[in-house]
Amino acid sequence: MLDTIVLTLPEHQFRIVHPERFNPPAHNLRQGYAGHREVLKFVYNPSKTEKRLGYKPRLTVYRRPVAYAESITLKIEFSAPKLLFGNNFEEIGGSTDLPALLGKLMATLGDMGIETKREYLEHAKVSAVHYSKNILLERTTPCFLIIQALEKLDLSQKLDLTQTDFRNAGQMVKYHASNYEVALYDKVKDLEQAAKYGEKRGAEQDYDGQLNLFSKHKEKPEVLRFEVRLTSRKLTSLLNTLRIKSGKTLVELFNLDIARSVLLHYWETITQGLFMLNISTENTEKLICAIRAQFPRMRPTKVMTLMAYITACQNMGMRPARQMLRLSDSAWAKLKKEAKALQAQKLCPRFQTLNAIKSELTEFIPLAKQDIVVEGLL
Repeated sequence: MLDTIVLTLPEHQFRIVHPERFNPPAHNLRQGYAGHREVLKFVYNPSKTEKRLGYKPRLTVYRRPVAYAESITLKIEFSAPKLLFGNNFEEIGGSTDLPALLGKLMATLGDMGIETKREYLEHAKVSAVHYSKNILLERTTPCFLIIQALEKLDLSQKLDLTQTDFRNAGQMVKYHASNYEVALYDKVKDLEQAAKYGEKRGAEQDYDGQLNLFSKHKEKPEVLRFEVRLTSRKLTSLLNTLRIKSGKTLVELFNLDIARSVLLHYWETITQGLFMLNISTENTEKLICAIRAQFPRMRPTKVMTLMAYITACQNMGMRPARQMLRLSDSAWAKLKKEAKALQAQKLCPRFQTLNAIKSELTEFIPLAKQDIVVEGLL
């Protein structure tokens, strides 16, 4: 569902009661800065003392020069599940949770010295949104196996990436583009990392309310976090690609179907390249039998070529394997086609959990606290 949401309110829809809480103090935003033609920013990040009393949004006031006047807006950035539940292991249940979220957001903003109206927040423009899913895996399939497999793929052109980061020995991967980011990480390990070294070493912000979530449990669940972080511009183009008609206000985007479509779109895009890595090469006899079953007329030398090609891709990654083997475009395309056909038959699967992950994304049942921390299940 939705996790982080960034709302933008115009000047006439909010009032700052405590300007001294901002840095720099947000006094006299118009009169006090006459003559300034650059963008001015006033930030209110909750203090450690405030965080101990409960989760709070991050606030930023912008004063921008527009023609012969100024535009003043308030940016409200918050995690919807952290605001409602105090953690983001639990997931929002959809539009039915919106009234409770708006009530909590109104009350919290009031405590922070921001006056506004419920309808303003409900119909506020969303300038960024993070769609996410916490996927509960079997303990026999650690998250790092999936993430390390992704490290073998070359997704730069397919996702129009500017940077790919693999961190913490296979615990997290981030795909960066100019106006969006896709992240997959071990949610429990990330929490432990933040508790031990601070949130700067983690994948997200504001861990305070959930650092002790699993402190009483010796065995911890395997939770794969899949998150797509979109700017407003990318969201517009993506909705067009997915043929989804929706405005970009909170009430319109607070929608399970949109979240499911976005996450499935990127999961399909990423895992299309996993066909090569989802063929088990551990048992040579089974692999030969699987190739023979799929290609009964294939000559022994071709069987050996396909086996070597699959093994090289799994050990080195697809692009390095192609370069080292010096394959022509036609040979590369043919071997990929054969490997894809072999994997599609699921005669020799390596990652049984891939289909389970896709099923969870399709069913899109929100994860509840009792799913992961009930005594006796851990």
